[in-house]
Amino acid sequence: MELELHRLELRYAALRIVEAGRRTRLVASLARHGQHSPALVVTGDQDRFVLVDGYARVEALRELGRDVVEVAVLELSEPEALLLTFRLESKQRRSALEQGWLIAELVERHGWSHRAVAARLHRSASWVCRRLALARTLPESVQAAIKRGVVPPQAAMTSLAGWARANTAHCEQLVAGLGGDPVSVREVERLYLGWKRADAQTRERIVAQPRLYLQAEAAVSPEPAVPEGDPAGPLLGDLDGVAGCARRARRRVREGVLHELDDRRRALVTRTAQEARLSWESLAELLELPPCSTSTPAPRS
Repeated sequence: MELELHRLELRYAALRIVEAGRRTRLVASLARHGQHSPALVVTGDQDRFVLVDGYARVEALRELGRDVVEVAVLELSEPEALLLTFRLESKQRRSALEQGWLIAELVERHGWSHRAVAARLHRSASWVCRRLALARTLPESVQAAIKRGVVPPQAAMTSLAGWARANTAHCEQLVAGLGGDPVSVREVERLYLGWKRADAQTRERIVAQPRLYLQAEAAVSPEPAVPEGDPAGPLLGDLDGVAGCARRARRRVREGVLHELDDRRRALVTRTAQEARLSWESLAELLELPPCSTSTPAPRS
């Protein structure tokens, strides 16, 4: 059914990060081909509907000056609808931080227990706790910078969560000092490593002028290689290999290799990709944050 945009309640807009490049492509696709898949909504109050999936499409339609959107109405509660959209994701999977935002919504707004969330997401309780801890550890200003696209969400897990636990004020100051230009995961890691090794005075300079520090470090002190015999060497080599394989596979997909495959070969690719994802997730769990407490806070009013 078609629904006027003003009848939508955008209650869950803050649960996803919209990439600028993806949004531009989506606007162009909607302008050229129209809307192919409906946004998902549940019935709200006073003849309104709560949007649970399709925020990027709705914003793209607004940008094009449209006033209606094609929707499918789910006969589910809001939390059940949120879980359904999570399970249906395939192409644009959520980052760990976005998963944390979803879990926080289920726990804090809807009053679900950690155990209930874990069961419905088909994840372990420790996985739920790690994601929730990530969302709760990062200051609001840092999360806002991630949503604006200044800081990549992957940096939240690799560097910023630990930084926020060690010194929240410095973490916030660092992100503010980055300004509005995007920074890479590797650059955030270099800043965090430099900060951890520095004395108090140098730390102040790093968080006050992070981009100047990156420029100076690149010019004066190139990243050293891991010494031979260092126990981290084999693991770093393995991880670099995984990253390289993922980049090559992504490039092949973007070049259109899937369009050249028949159904049998596409099914084989899908099954192998699923096995690779599960293998990576099991490794990532070993490298992530320690489990948090499983106590459940009172639901927000």
